[in-house]
Amino acid sequence: MIRMFTPVAASLLAACTGVKADPISPEARMVALVDTEESLQAVPGAAVAVWRDGEIVWSHAAGTAQFSLDGITPGRDLTPRSSVRAASISKLATALAALSLAEDGIVDMDADVTDTLGFELPVQPGGAPVTLTSLLAHTSGICDPEVYWAAEGEHLEALLTEDATCPYPPGAGWTYANINYGIAAQVMEIAAGERFDRLATQRVLQPLGLDAGFNWSGVSGLTRRNGATLYRFVDGRWVAQVDDTETLNDTRPAILRRDDAPESGHVPIVAANPFTNGTLYSPQGGLRASVEDLAVLASAFLPGGMGEALGDPVWTGDESPGVRAYGPGPQILLPGQIASHPELRFVGHAGEAYGLYGGAWAIAERNATVAFFVTGVNPDGDLSRDPVSGFTRYEAELMFIALQVLDLSEATD
Repeated sequence: MIRMFTPVAASLLAACTGVKADPISPEARMVALVDTEESLQAVPGAAVAVWRDGEIVWSHAAGTAQFSLDGITPGRDLTPRSSVRAASISKLATALAALSLAEDGIVDMDADVTDTLGFELPVQPGGAPVTLTSLLAHTSGICDPEVYWAAEGEHLEALLTEDATCPYPPGAGWTYANINYGIAAQVMEIAAGERFDRLATQRVLQPLGLDAGFNWSGVSGLTRRNGATLYRFVDGRWVAQVDDTETLNDTRPAILRRDDAPESGHVPIVAANPFTNGTLYSPQGGLRASVEDLAVLASAFLPGGMGEALGDPVWTGDESPGVRAYGPGPQILLPGQIASHPELRFVGHAGEAYGLYGGAWAIAERNATVAFFVTGVNPDGDLSRDPVSGFTRYEAELMFIALQVLDLSEATD
């Protein structure tokens, strides 16, 4: 069941319970984000979902899922069920897949991954072993090279040159690096004898009841056709970056990276040479999921959820703007980092790629989650970040909306 809260309900709530109601409704705030009259401030679409006590209690979307070819005329509306490329929010699903394999004894989160990979990793000497835990928490001593993905037919090992060596040994520092997730996915594939996209679907997405998948793998045709394109505003129009109309209407089972078309095309993995490119299904950012899906995904990190064990910090420090702590997969926003609710701790992940800005966050103190995103930005607009939360103004506004709705949902019980 989805419970909806209107401006009238908010006013009645304030009168009856003493809860301070914002005079601007959540829906109106979202419409303001997609106001195309001020292109520097507008976004093509925005979506928010709030999950609490086992169900989505509110979700809303505003704006456009796809524009016409002119990049100006709105086409389909964005809805809370419109799937998008979720960027680094995807890392939550990748980490959950690793934990599921570990619980079944297929991998060991704290074992050296070198023997499984069959080649040496480019790390400084004298450190701790490189493990799935350190890869997922970005403490592996491996940093992103100039290109951190390999096209279909290429090998991940070819990317792991000295350019991928951090200036410290494993376990002695922290650097956010997407290539860590390609390495982790390859370890999982080799150990389980199964492609990463299928592991994620079987062990995480299906158990959570989600019609979602990496690079559209496993996603139903209807959900894919109703997906949303990610955009950037360029020279007065919205230009598609990922998942244009052709991709969304493609009937092939997945999209893979190829040199001639990095975000399109499907070529089956060669059976005689399997599991040599853990980046193929984009474990670092290729999950396609709706805002409601992301709210459910975040619920896995609440107490009792399949990912609860991943919510303890492996690293804490000040190197990352906003995020002050990392578990093996989740980012952790500590109490005080979200000004409107300084008492709360948030476990989840932000996402930023191809125009999308968003996040999915579990709030243990409230047995709730929030998820949100915008589907495009103007790169010439204000993309500055709050020094405490690390959020852009888009993320900050959507987080405010989500928490406003969460407060209302609890107050009306």
